[in-house]
Amino acid sequence: MTTEEKKKTPYLDRYTDNLTEKVSKKAEDYQVYGRDKEVEAVQTTLLRRTKNNPILVGEAGVGKTAIVEGFALAILRNQVSPKLKNLTVRSLELSSLMSDEDGGFIVKFKKIIEEMVETKGENLLFIDEIHTIVGAGGSDKGALDAGNIIKPVLSRGEMQLIGATTLDEFHEYVEQDRALERRMQPIMVSEPTTTQAVEILEQAKAIYESFHQVSISSAAVKQAVLLSVRYIPDQFLPDKAFDLIDEAATICSTNGLGHVGKQEIAEVLKNKTGIPVTTILKGDKERLDGLKEKLSRRVKGQDEAVDAVVNAITVAQAGLQDQRKPLSSFMFLGTSGVGKTELALALAEGMFDDEEAIIRFDMSEYKQKGDITKLIGDRQTRTKGQLTEKVKQKPYSVILIDEVEKAHSEVVDLFLQVLDAGRLTDSTGRQVSFKNTIVIITTNIGSQKIIKQYELKGNFKKLTERDKIQFEKSMTLELETKFRPEFLNRIEYKLIFNMLDEEVNKEIIVKQLSEIQERMKNKKLTLSYEESLVTYLLDVGTNIKDGARPLERVIKHKVLPLISKEFLNLSDFNQEYHFHLWVEGDAPDEHHREDKREILFEVEAKNKSFGEVLFS
Repeated sequence: MTTEEKKKTPYLDRYTDNLTEKVSKKAEDYQVYGRDKEVEAVQTTLLRRTKNNPILVGEAGVGKTAIVEGFALAILRNQVSPKLKNLTVRSLELSSLMSDEDGGFIVKFKKIIEEMVETKGENLLFIDEIHTIVGAGGSDKGALDAGNIIKPVLSRGEMQLIGATTLDEFHEYVEQDRALERRMQPIMVSEPTTTQAVEILEQAKAIYESFHQVSISSAAVKQAVLLSVRYIPDQFLPDKAFDLIDEAATICSTNGLGHVGKQEIAEVLKNKTGIPVTTILKGDKERLDGLKEKLSRRVKGQDEAVDAVVNAITVAQAGLQDQRKPLSSFMFLGTSGVGKTELALALAEGMFDDEEAIIRFDMSEYKQKGDITKLIGDRQTRTKGQLTEKVKQKPYSVILIDEVEKAHSEVVDLFLQVLDAGRLTDSTGRQVSFKNTIVIITTNIGSQKIIKQYELKGNFKKLTERDKIQFEKSMTLELETKFRPEFLNRIEYKLIFNMLDEEVNKEIIVKQLSEIQERMKNKKLTLSYEESLVTYLLDVGTNIKDGARPLERVIKHKVLPLISKEFLNLSDFNQEYHFHLWVEGDAPDEHHREDKREILFEVEAKNKSFGEVLFS
């Protein structure tokens, strides 16, 4: 462009980015991959008689701007119609006009449009987030609507532009403005498939290799695509995969490493999500191998629930579940202390190698209608939502909604969107994806029915198929007295937990004592015990109403203080010691006589006995 020509477009020169010039300086950096059809559609639309202003519609990160850059490159390479070959593509950021300089937003915007009209056939304007021109400039200042400036010009065919926006904003703003919508031709830009994204990154990786002076393996490219899909669900391909590649290459280059592989991609993702690298690098089959054993080791007496959870997760890992919803959703029904919460914790550890990969909410804290803001945030106070923020930080996690019956009905209804659409809108209007979460809802509704059934016919697992079906129907009726059918129908699996019988409670006691034994090893201590201790803990630590919940309290108050006190009295902490526990004394009888049972123990160092010590 000559100096004389530049003088007639001072506002375009100052406030727009000349994409044609930018692309010409380093054309290889602006090669667009996998979007030939969209670039062709832009050209075709510009050549139409009517509705000849293309608007690229797609989510952030799918490559809308890259398509415009690709079109500018096509002009430079003379790969367009002769009618378009003299166009200069200019990108306008509306935010660059917001200062009061040069008369403020509206004055500058009008000048830019006037210059576009004067240079029709020479300049093509690109406006990203074009929906913002509807009401841009701020109505509170009494400014004119920028849309009302540009619509008459477009209707008279005095200039052309390319717009870009998201699908939601296109529907909400552009389609509602009929005068603007009549001038625009939407071109849908969908997110590429994983296969297409891998091809795009493969073709573009040389640019990153040259810039960072590293090599990037094909395995790293594929890893970036697959892991970004799994662990960054609220962003879109190919942009989110490019981000992983770029950051991994930056780190490798900075640290003097010349190669980007799968491990380096996983490290970047760990920094972004907090998910351990070992978990990230596990394949689906490896993740599922041994899951049932892991769950059964922690949760006793609930084989049917464990099997159902493992089967559901297997379907999800195979990708055969409804892709619009969370990986899976469960309602755990049962009395207190039977393992509902423990199974949720075990699943978090089994799936993600981290018991902390659980987002837990006690719904007794959400009894009021206004408590919804605790979960999704409050726009007025700018308070962030506890649920939405935690899922943003840990998009791959177990969400435990504990004792849901205690929450306000409108708080419960909030989860309809999560269960049905796999997303939730926070107070800022941002959608948070729940597609990589496992939602577990627990309730004590129907507990009395379960206890009565247990006393009459035994545990749920012992019922005939006919009795099971009848009992499940009666439990559903019980649930419908508290929850709306719309909520219940969106939960994929409703699992009834068994009451804990004596045999199962003994298994739980042995498990908890084994955990103590493991902790004692770190202190060079060993532990053994007699059956009398198990019998005692079974008696005082379990009951029908609370299951095994009191057991942890009894062990904490009666067993651990005994061991801890004696350990602190030992003279040589470098010595290995062995504790042996048992119980003596009479238990209370039908006359409610005082419990005379006492825990006794002895401690030995090598072959030297420290004698008997009484503890009660």
